[in-house]
Amino acid sequence: MSNMILQCNEGGNFEPHPEGIHPAVCVGVLDLGLVESEFQGQRSLKPKVKITFESEAKTSEGKPCTVSKSFTASLFPKSNLSGFIGKWRGRPVLPGETISLDKLIGACCTLVISHQKNLSGKTYAAIDAVSKPTRKVTPSGTYDPAAARQRYADWKAKQANGGTPNIQHSTPTIQPGNVPGGPPATAGGSPVPPSNKSNAATTPPGASRTGNDFDPEVGF
Repeated sequence: MSNMILQCNEGGNFEPHPEGIHPAVCVGVLDLGLVESEFQGQRSLKPKVKITFESEAKTSEGKPCTVSKSFTASLFPKSNLSGFIGKWRGRPVLPGETISLDKLIGACCTLVISHQKNLSGKTYAAIDAVSKPTRKVTPSGTYDPAAARQRYADWKAKQANGGTPNIQHSTPTIQPGNVPGGPPATAGGSPVPPSNKSNAATTPPGASRTGNDFDPEVGF
């Protein structure tokens, strides 16, 4: 047998979103399914969602820049998602309030973005803060939620050594949970089923909300 020489490569040349304060619009909400998490040495499976934004910034190739942030799918008052949505729309999430996350798509905001380094020393963009929008940002239509779901499914399959990932590709409707960081629950404590509406059908390319007036009937 001939010698086999392997080299560790960092992967694609992904260009992180520029730092600074950026007007942006939500272009996708991806249900990540149950993801293993660790807190204070305890491992558990928690439902996760990833929210993706597009700003007016461009890459070196002139393409629209996107940046994402992942959350545990829970609106418990102290959860990161509850605080993020409250700052985004300018009013807190109230106990018992139900939010369909597909309504975030097309809503504008203002993001504070910084550059961080992962364990391998590679730079990535992190969303440090969110606030109400200062102006309207119209999606370019280049972000493909179906392709994003497929990339995540492929990644999950590779993690399972070629197995088929058991994840729900839909945008959930969530209510405040009974356990910090736990799965969403109704007032009676039973889990809330994910919405059957696909991310791909929620907002057509070019559609947008101004996000300046978050009326519950038209916003979130």
